[in-house]
Amino acid sequence: MITIAVANQKGGEGKTTTSLNLAMGLARRNLKTLLIDMDPQANSTGIFLNPETVEKDLAHLFQNSAHIKDIIAPAYNEHLWIAPSSMRLAEMETVSVNSVEAPYILRDSLSGLKDFEFVIIDCPPSLSIFTVNSLVAANYVLIPLQAEKFSMDGIMGLQQTISSIKKRINPDLEILGALITQLKPQTLLTKTILPVLTKYFRIFEHTISDGVAIGESHLAKKSVYDYNRSSRQSQEYEGFIEEVLNELKK
Repeated sequence: MITIAVANQKGGEGKTTTSLNLAMGLARRNLKTLLIDMDPQANSTGIFLNPETVEKDLAHLFQNSAHIKDIIAPAYNEHLWIAPSSMRLAEMETVSVNSVEAPYILRDSLSGLKDFEFVIIDCPPSLSIFTVNSLVAANYVLIPLQAEKFSMDGIMGLQQTISSIKKRINPDLEILGALITQLKPQTLLTKTILPVLTKYFRIFEHTISDGVAIGESHLAKKSVYDYNRSSRQSQEYEGFIEEVLNELKK
């Protein structure tokens, strides 16, 4: 089982979009995938379920009142399942952070799952206990970010968190790479910042361009592939997933 945490402490970088389309893209390839929505905003959950009516979600996992097997629900097709979130999860942060076992809750729960080939974790836009749990449980970190000045400002903090967790808790954690999202390729800013970003992370060759198909697919509660297969963003995500799979084979 390969576990990938999609993480960036800055909001608006494309974490949920990337998590959703990566998970659904893997499921479209008949790879059994679990999508874990670790963000209390529950945007990933809302594509498949109503967060307000879900009986059990990740808050129950952090309350130690349910195992992840009790939480997961079918989504999209027979190959994709989701561990849903809700605003209840936000209430768990202050409770969980005081526990010695807090960083290991998700990892320990996932150790009982054997029949998934991939686990994709949609992390919250912060370096909270939920992001820490995701990084402790993961084999790889995938970092969506924009070629923007403010996107670069938070890179050092994320790097330090990843390095600390790798050193102290999860020595097998590796950065899979950074995916550039909402790309405007012809701007001077993009041409200036992209070479700088390569000094920090491996940058995937495929990038996701700016466009309306992504936002419209969210409104339609569909993957970008199902919403508009001929769109540039759909083709870019397809190429990105192939690049991820090839990278994991190395």
